[in-house]
Amino acid sequence: MPELEHSSLATASDRPSMARPRRAVGAGLCILALGACAIVPLRPEDPTRSGVLVAAAAVVIGAAVLLRSAEAIRTSLFIGPLLGCFAIGALGDLPPAVTTVLVSVLPLTCLLLVGRSAALHPAAHWLRPGVVTREAPWLGLATVLLSGAALTVWALVVRPEPAEYLRELQRLPLWLAILGIAGFAVVNPVWEELLFRGVLLSELAAVWGARAGVVLQAALFGVAHFAGFPSGVVGMIMAGSWGFALGVMRLRSGGVLIPYLVHVAANLVIGTVAVLVLR
Repeated sequence: MPELEHSSLATASDRPSMARPRRAVGAGLCILALGACAIVPLRPEDPTRSGVLVAAAAVVIGAAVLLRSAEAIRTSLFIGPLLGCFAIGALGDLPPAVTTVLVSVLPLTCLLLVGRSAALHPAAHWLRPGVVTREAPWLGLATVLLSGAALTVWALVVRPEPAEYLRELQRLPLWLAILGIAGFAVVNPVWEELLFRGVLLSELAAVWGARAGVVLQAALFGVAHFAGFPSGVVGMIMAGSWGFALGVMRLRSGGVLIPYLVHVAANLVIGTVAVLVLR
């Protein structure tokens, strides 16, 4: 069997693949398509939509295998199980906490196990902690403060209807509500950072370069939060800008730990603001 074409990403995610241009284009499109599949929400009341999404992902994974692109196959090894976990959670009506744990553990485990093959190495070089660069503290602080300020202004102007999760938290004593927000803030960014700043940024950077990787993962991150808090086009732009800053931190630090910690802090601030402002 011919060897898979891949680039060495052991030290940084800023080297475009040396594969033939046509194959690099195909690999990048496969990675983008898989990223798009990963951000489409699965709804238990619409099994047809879920079936179409899973079928589309299967077709893209098949294309990645035919291309023999290590970058696209590594992406498939993560996003395939990720979609499977979301499908089980949505169609099996599992508690959101259980689904979050599944998507935070199983996709990465699959990638690490299968990625031990020499043809797919390095499978998750971005998993290392990385280094604290000179600009990391102020960039992280600016990201958290600007996110909190922008959300506060948006919430006061729009006065959106809180999601069910927030309504439940608002019924609790403030200290207990903040404790619930903290739990969500710590766990939920795990799978988001693994997907966006880990897999998507790294593999897109490997085939199309670091700049394309940062911009495209940020765009997908923004679209994924279209129905989030804040929602709509404004929320999408805010989340995309946030994702861009996290992507820069990921590249500069060399690992996902710094963007994860900033993500946790921002989620904690955003959640607390949401509970207080929307009461």
